Amino acid sequence: MAKKKTGEIRQTEVTIDLVAKAAGVSRATVSRVMNGTAKVSPDLEKAVKKAIAKYNFTPNSTARRLAGGRSGLIALLMEESSEEFFLNPFWGQVVQGFSTAITESGLHPLLLIRPKSGTEDSLFSTLQADQMDGLAIFSWHRPLKSFEKMLDPKLAVVFGGDLGGSKKYPFVDVDNVKGGFLATKHLIDSGCKNILTITGDLKLQSGRDRLEGYEKAISHAGLKINDDLVVHGDYTQSKAEALVRQLIKKKVKFDGVFAGNDLSALGVINVLLQNGISVPEKVKVVGFDDSPMASRNEPSITTIRQPIRELGAQVAASLLAIIDGQVVEDKVLDVKLIKRESSATK
Repeated sequence: MAKKKTGEIRQTEVTIDLVAKAAGVSRATVSRVMNGTAKVSPDLEKAVKKAIAKYNFTPNSTARRLAGGRSGLIALLMEESSEEFFLNPFWGQVVQGFSTAITESGLHPLLLIRPKSGTEDSLFSTLQADQMDGLAIFSWHRPLKSFEKMLDPKLAVVFGGDLGGSKKYPFVDVDNVKGGFLATKHLIDSGCKNILTITGDLKLQSGRDRLEGYEKAISHAGLKINDDLVVHGDYTQSKAEALVRQLIKKKVKFDGVFAGNDLSALGVINVLLQNGISVPEKVKVVGFDDSPMASRNEPSITTIRQPIRELGAQVAASLLAIIDGQVVEDKVLDVKLIKRESSATK
């Protein structure tokens, strides 16, 4: 049996690390080129393809994932109630955007849903760099400083949302202050004088930012903020419904509602209609998200459109860039008012 020439590399020895070294790039970049993922420069793509051709590289998915001691797992962690996660379509679109981007990079997305009442010990034993390559965190309801201290410093981390201003890890968020301002200004421009807001969860930065936008719009219009019209919700439909029932029972007057999200807006509309209060003739309602329910509801819901899938995808892109050795900055995505039946004027 003939021996192989000295220096000849057998196909079984060709790994993604070898290809990456030959091309002068990271493993993640090789994966993106091979999976057709965007955001790879033409020069890098050319170098990777040249190295692939040189070694006639056909990756084995398991070998590719484990080469270099990496797990190949990228986790998305959120702290939410079952109602919020499973009934709010916002989360489905975030997860879809995130998981698609991670899968296209040649890695594997992992979804971790932690109840708000859960303990942290078991969680942090899982969140180690030898268990996963990167971590995206959405909807965290607790102080960040203690959380940051417990994270493995070798782990790539990106926050989905500001989450209270981390100085250690980058975030991708939408302009929630602008969204709250646009929603409230639209109600003012539509003739509303007494505008109620059902806030989001004020433990979350998104809830606080949307409330700030509401307050700015009220002040900008020369109106006074009425504390009776600022009611603390938690982004769930059930909470919004309970709050509006209480307000109606107390005979609190309002002719416009800015709800913290579309799910809350749906709850507001349901209770108003159940009590014979027409929407938008008597009360106009604006939500936030532009989730599928907003356009399908009757009446359809005026809302603030945020790029939900892009939010998930951009968080994934930032994580992949960090794993790639790049320095990543915070990103803020734009929002837009979408007018529909729930705030229509004659």
